[in-house]
Amino acid sequence: MKLLLVEDDLAVRRLVTNRLEVEGVTVTLATTVAEAMTEIHHEIFDAAILDLTLPDGSGLEVLHGLRALGAATHVTILSGAGLEIDRVGALDLGADDYVVKPFFVRELTARILALQRRQDASNVTALHYGPLRIDLTAREITVDDVPLHLTTMEFDLLACMASHPRQVFSRDDLLREVWHSAGDWQRESTVTEHIRRLRAKIEVDPLNPCILRTARGVGYRFDPPQAIPSVKTPPAESSGTRSPALVTVATSAARSAGRPPAGDGGPATT
Repeated sequence: MKLLLVEDDLAVRRLVTNRLEVEGVTVTLATTVAEAMTEIHHEIFDAAILDLTLPDGSGLEVLHGLRALGAATHVTILSGAGLEIDRVGALDLGADDYVVKPFFVRELTARILALQRRQDASNVTALHYGPLRIDLTAREITVDDVPLHLTTMEFDLLACMASHPRQVFSRDDLLREVWHSAGDWQRESTVTEHIRRLRAKIEVDPLNPCILRTARGVGYRFDPPQAIPSVKTPPAESSGTRSPALVTVATSAARSAGRPPAGDGGPATT
């Protein structure tokens, strides 16, 4: 990953650069708006960290320059201005994230590395877990080719977690990854409610979930659903046998598609 760090404070530059380079990030430094503008006209960056207060202007000028060039660079604003109006204003101008000084270098590094993981996974077009298929390009979810209808944010949330199976996400992690927000200016209950809705659609027992699990005191994780191995079932029942959770997914999907699911007097879903 190539990152542009625009910061005039020497101590901050050293701390951030050292931490990122240890993680394999290539860091280009600029201390002024003029230097930064020169860099963005000669190099394409995956990410940029922009201080707002610079000797010859504002980091927002660099942000404007990046967007004027059509660059898809992920921009994180680094600023001592922490009011809501400051954060919202920067995001409205095209920033992707906003970190308030003083900050934890480890947290800033973690955000950049999370971006790198998403970019590394961007070539993946579909996720398969048994009969569950998540088409990231067409934004479709099917179980045994039966579509399951989700809202935009429900899809984004499930796709995010399914892209990192068994990884625990805090609510604040999910606010950043899915809503591009943060817990200090959007309620974490937003995540809780969307998890509840997803569980109602894909779990056999939403009160005792086995796909979208709770990591107590931390957050949530996606446990990949699996088909029941045929070697453990009688031969007459092995064909098409699925886990209870996926039977529920298939039933919900079939009903939403107007097809009678297995057990409702119609043909079994295959």
